[in-house]
Amino acid sequence: MEDQMANLRLTDFEFFRIILPGSSKTKLKLPYKFARELGDRELREARLRVAGEGRRPWDVKVFDDDVSGDVYLGRGWQEFARAHDLRDGHFLIFRYDGAAAFTVTVFDETMCRRDYRRHHDAAESGSSSSSDSSDAAAAAAATAAAEGVGDVALSQFAVTLRQCNLEDKQAQYLNVPMEFQEAHEYARREKVVLRMRGEAWTVRLKHSRRERGQRTAFRYGWHRFCVDNGLAVGDTCFFRVLREGDLRRGGAADDHVLKVAVRKADGTTLE
Repeated sequence: MEDQMANLRLTDFEFFRIILPGSSKTKLKLPYKFARELGDRELREARLRVAGEGRRPWDVKVFDDDVSGDVYLGRGWQEFARAHDLRDGHFLIFRYDGAAAFTVTVFDETMCRRDYRRHHDAAESGSSSSSDSSDAAAAAAATAAAEGVGDVALSQFAVTLRQCNLEDKQAQYLNVPMEFQEAHEYARREKVVLRMRGEAWTVRLKHSRRERGQRTAFRYGWHRFCVDNGLAVGDTCFFRVLREGDLRRGGAADDHVLKVAVRKADGTTLE
């Protein structure tokens, strides 16, 4: 019963890792807070599933470092990383699903979520008939819909801050990725609420017309968020939808909420 309660507490626990230059290719350190939540329970093997991929989970060993006490993903991690072409700078979101299972979402150097289903389907198309491909695509779509993968894929994005994001107060802005803003109808919204460290900041959206369509950026209020949290060039911000909000009220109310976590350039985290 105690283990069941602990699993319920950890279910949907999320954390992120960044593949840093020079980091080990054979192991990946799990955050201290997550390891602490595990308590005395031994987690000796984990099953990793990439969001939206639809393939079998990968078995990866988990081990403790006797000297530091840190917990790592070990044997099997290198094969998982190689199979999914993980590279320096990639941003990984882990969600603990209970029973030693994790769902991993990968953001690459474009700052957008990597769509492994598309890559997998393209690779398979050369070796299957058109009817088989159609059946496989339909099955994959059904699986994705059942799991809510599409919603998960477009409910988060990551940005590494540049100088243009941290200019003088009147010039600061942060562009919202096109796929994300379209999925959440930012063209109809006036503001968002950013939540981090138990506090909230209201940020106005600025809309501008571009050749490829309308561009939306965090504008008024973004400067205060950056200053209050000591953000700097090189910090990576992860944004996740906490509450969608009701557009029937015009999108003007403070009801579209994004949870923010930050990986500082020095490796420390804020959330």
